[in-house]
Amino acid sequence: MWRLREMQEAFAEGITTGNHQAAADAIRSDGSPLRSVALYRRLIRTNYTQVLRVTYPLLAKLVGEQFFRVCARGYHARYPSTSGDLFAYGRAFPQWLLELDGPRLLVQLARVEWACHEVHQADDVRGPVVEQSDVEAWADPSSVRFRMNPAARLLACAVPIYHVWHALQADTAGGGYDEGAEPSPIPDETGLLVARATGTIQVTGLSPEQFLLLHAMRDGKTVAQVERMAAELIPADQGASLLAMLLDEPTRSAFSLEVTP
Repeated sequence: MWRLREMQEAFAEGITTGNHQAAADAIRSDGSPLRSVALYRRLIRTNYTQVLRVTYPLLAKLVGEQFFRVCARGYHARYPSTSGDLFAYGRAFPQWLLELDGPRLLVQLARVEWACHEVHQADDVRGPVVEQSDVEAWADPSSVRFRMNPAARLLACAVPIYHVWHALQADTAGGGYDEGAEPSPIPDETGLLVARATGTIQVTGLSPEQFLLLHAMRDGKTVAQVERMAAELIPADQGASLLAMLLDEPTRSAFSLEVTP
């Protein structure tokens, strides 16, 4: 007589590894459910592949349906779902591509798409966003810290990815992304800012100087600390660029202000 836990474990093994016989025997000793278990496994694998396809549409488009389906099935075997929450399924897909020794471009694209996925589902901003009046009224910038909002992510880029992302996104209908105009070249692209602003997800390429400043802001540095960094990184004749960057979207929606005692 099978115990409930044993039946559940056998069924889970049958679904993830293809050991249909053990799962069928756990249900009924004569093996009659074998075909049903095999059919259920195919349906589950198809559903999980579809979840990955929805989460990584640009990656699927770039590599093609057959290659993506093979990667998705391998991912399901390597990282089987441990939760009924399909939102979390696919979190380790960039890592899986890395383990496959995939091209760094594909790994980076997957990281960007997962960041977009998280930003799309994140809570709305509750804290005050950066307003020009706030910036002008800072009497003691050492007492004001930046906080990255839940609907924003800062990514370091091992390879330039922004223009690839934009080119693929431009041919994909819908999705809640801000396609914008053709992006200008970004010298020495170092990172990306992914943020939900004005109801859309915006992906912005960052120069090394911009990335370092936003990284400091994400780490909760004070306004005074960021100003000193900007003075070292940005030429004197471009001193207003920091303020412009803070007040423009999507940076403005990506950060909140917190006054410390």
